[in-house]
Amino acid sequence: MQTQQDQNTIIKEVLNCAVESIKGIVPLELTVGRPTLLNGSFNHHAIGVFIGITGDLPGRIILDGPENAFACLGEKMFGMPIEGEMVESFAGEVVNMIAGNMGVALAAKGIKIDITPPTIIVGDSKISGFKQAIELPLSFKEAGDYRLVLNIEKGA
Repeated sequence: MQTQQDQNTIIKEVLNCAVESIKGIVPLELTVGRPTLLNGSFNHHAIGVFIGITGDLPGRIILDGPENAFACLGEKMFGMPIEGEMVESFAGEVVNMIAGNMGVALAAKGIKIDITPPTIIVGDSKISGFKQAIELPLSFKEAGDYRLVLNIEKGA
């Protein structure tokens, strides 16, 4: 049985490894804002990519940002415009790469997780059904503002 201190350590490592993974995949300067605790629900107004996490910290990792920001990020990464449905596909793929690298980094620290394939949500929605969540604002120089949200499942 995990203690609260153990869970807090795992949460910190998941967030740190996610940020390091982003820095390793996205070749742009990244500014990370102050974490905020969310309880119960939050609203989503753009493209959100959800990846489920099982193992030592059941929950979801979500990267959420405006469509034009994801399009700009894709163009910066691949050197060509990303438009239409390709923006959603790119968002899903880049977040899948981030979560995969995060999982490898966590395994090296003795934290066991597995991830699900990405789910892409477009438009306005309310996200709920979690015990708590931590939101990290992210800003890429020349590619817009996003937020990384770690949802922790109820009962975790």
